[in-house]
Parts: sequence; C-alpha cells; structure tokens
Amino acid sequence: MKKRFVAGLAIALMLTAAGHAADLDSDSLGATGVTLYEISERVTFDPDPSVPGVILRNATSPLQGFAELGTPLCPSALLISVPRMQSCTVIANGTDSVSTVTGLGPVSGTFDVVINAPGNSAVHVPDLPVISGTFKGDVDLSPAVWHRVPLGSITGSFTITRTADPSSGALIVLPQPVVLPFSGTFRMPFALDTQAGHMRSDRRRAAFYLADDLKTLILVRSIERSVGFPTVRLEVTFGS
Repeated sequence: MKKRFVAGLAIALMLTAAGHAADLDSDSLGATGVTLYEISERVTFDPDPSVPGVILRNATSPLQGFAELGTPLCPSALLISVPRMQSCTVIANGTDSVSTVTGLGPVSGTFDVVINAPGNSAVHVPDLPVISGTFKGDVDLSPAVWHRVPLGSITGSFTITRTADPSSGALIVLPQPVVLPFSGTFRMPFALDTQAGHMRSDRRRAAFYLADDLKTLILVRSIERSVGFPTVRLEVTFGS
C-alpha cells in the first residue's frame, strides 16, 4: 500500500504542476526532518472545567514550514517527477490547551503538504494540497512555565488520511490511514537586554532561540519571522 501511495503522489505532483523547489539550507529544516513555525497565534485564558482554580492557556495557531526530502511527509520518490525538489512545504492548523500550573496539555490539528497550484506565479506561496491529514499529541511546556526556560516538547502522531489522485489530482481518502509517530522540540524566541537578561522580543530587536544545552543562542533569521515578528519554532523528528 505504501508503494502505491508514493507512486500515486509522484504522478499527482507531475500532473498538478512542477512542484515547489525550495532553495533552503539544512538549517531551515532545523536538522531534524520537519520544521514548522507559528505564523500567528490566538490565546485565551479560561478556567479548567475539571480542576477548580486552575487556568488553561488555550491557543490556536496556523503553522507553516518545510519537510526534508526523504522524510515521510516528503518521500524521495518525488524526485522522479520533480528533480529539483529539495523539500516539501507543510501547512497546519493546531489547537492546544495547556495548564498554567503544570505546563502540560493536549494538542491536535490538521495538516497539508502543498505545492504551487497551476496558474500561480513562480513566487506564489504553495497552496495545492497533495497530502492531507490530522495530528494529535501532548505538549510539555513546563520548562517555560516553571523555570522561564524558552523550550518545550511534544510527542504524538501524524495521520495521513488523503492523498492526491494520480489521474485527477483531487484528494482521495486512503483505504488505510498512515500513522506516523513523532516527537519534537519547541523553541520560543526571546531578546536580551543590556545585562544579558531575557526580555520579550519584538519586531525591532535581534531575537534568539535557546539550544538544547541551555547555553548556546541561535539567532532567529529573517526567514523565521512572520511580518517581522520572530516565531515559535517546532522541530519534528519521526519515529516512536
């Protein structure tokens, strides 16, 4: 079934357009396989109906990023029809509900792997889905909640439910969904004041991510900003 899925996707890409050959260096993918960025976010703080006195941080966010060629969301077989392809564009919409006491909570959403639709200019944002599905999991933002460390983690699964039909390019439902376990790291942007203390980042300041060693600063690049604002970066690795 997996071979039919990959072959069908390759044909669909060839039929629907030339695909999106992103000129990205390996850092743009976070060196993990898939890197997503929170383009924007809507947050509300609401009482937890199951735990009196606890407030939940409920957030909804559109995400966009890239899957490295050879990962489950960007199969290497696509090179047959799109020889210049270096990565696949991924878009998603996610919702989480995190306890402000523990920093823990569930996350869920939908995602699409997209290419440039016929009729678009060469610089148009990719917008035609060729793989679609859902994701769910659990987030752990306790380092940020408890210690003001701008890191978090996530574990869960992507489920591919639809792929492009080889003959028409239309999305069709897979007879057997493909489940892809994953884990990931959130890196939240921050700025530094004159005493090297953390402060809220904005569009005018240099911003940084914190590396896993809790010491090294990673400069937020222009490609990692949304309308000038530094974005939360999610680095995803597939595998149980």
